[in-house]
Amino acid sequence: MKEQIQEIFKSKDLKEISIELVEKVLDDQITEEIVKELPILKSIVAVKNVYNSYTDRIFIKKAMNVLLELGDLNEDEKNTLLDDLDDEDESSVEKILMAIDKLENIKKCKVFGRLCKLKAKGEFYSDHFLRLTNLIQTAYIDDLLLIKEFRLNERKEIFEEEYYPLINLGLIFQERSEQTPIERNHQYEEYDPEFKGGEIKFYYRLTDIGEFLYNYYNQLFPENL
Repeated sequence: MKEQIQEIFKSKDLKEISIELVEKVLDDQITEEIVKELPILKSIVAVKNVYNSYTDRIFIKKAMNVLLELGDLNEDEKNTLLDDLDDEDESSVEKILMAIDKLENIKKCKVFGRLCKLKAKGEFYSDHFLRLTNLIQTAYIDDLLLIKEFRLNERKEIFEEEYYPLINLGLIFQERSEQTPIERNHQYEEYDPEFKGGEIKFYYRLTDIGEFLYNYYNQLFPENL
């Protein structure tokens, strides 16, 4: 499969097709005339003919949702993505396919595709790409959307329950304030304390990976702006 997926990814026709067209291929509802007009469809047909179980069809649909996010990359950008992810253990295409295998819904596939697009454009190093990939795989995707709202409340006192998913995902961390000075208090009433001050407040801030997610929020989640 990886050879056909790489062909599809590198095809200039990738930006000309839609997921609806892909679904017609998977459902055997595509005509020979359309296939002749768009040679990229031959590769999708070839994949479908070899991997034709229900599970395979779901995986192909997931993979195509990722690839369709990359349709407007130029040849150099596509090569950059492939070259940067290549190593002695797995090829770049194998890494992408293994990542897709751990994405349980189409929404995550689209977000991962946008992440690949940012990597192809040189927005960050491979280690950040891999950390963000793991985050997309493991998180409930709507929890990641909390990052934008949290930014408005950063370094303020918050209700931890509201942002527990961000704490659990390692996207925010707790920071303590300086202790307020301890001073003698004016005791106007019998039970007024003799001293005041000494309070320590706790705030939350974005971690490094949280900052990365926030900085690319608009590109990764354009439908949630």
